[in-house]
Amino acid sequence: MKSGYLYIVTNAAFPGWVKVGTTFDLTQRFHVYQTGDPFRQYKLRYSLHHPAFREAEKKIKETIKPFALDIKGEWYKIDLDMAKSRLDEALESYNNGEWSVV
Repeated sequence: MKSGYLYIVTNAAFPGWVKVGTTFDLTQRFHVYQTGDPFRQYKLRYSLHHPAFREAEKKIKETIKPFALDIKGEWYKIDLDMAKSRLDEALESYNNGEWSVV
């Protein structure tokens, strides 16, 4: 299994909204976001390396659903610090052996 990154992106055009995503290459992924926005308002707000990043993303999205005021596709209207905490918790619980990858 190849490890990668979990990240949180925001855009000033969508105040209060965050997107949690995964990638092998943060620089390239962020470049793709900026290409899609002529005003270059996307901001990489947080990222961390995770050995099981794809599985962690699924778990994170499930845990933030109850806290989100709204959900539009992969975007969640949720406090940024709350979203960051979920990424940290996913890594901590993985490192503590609290969940395994099948």
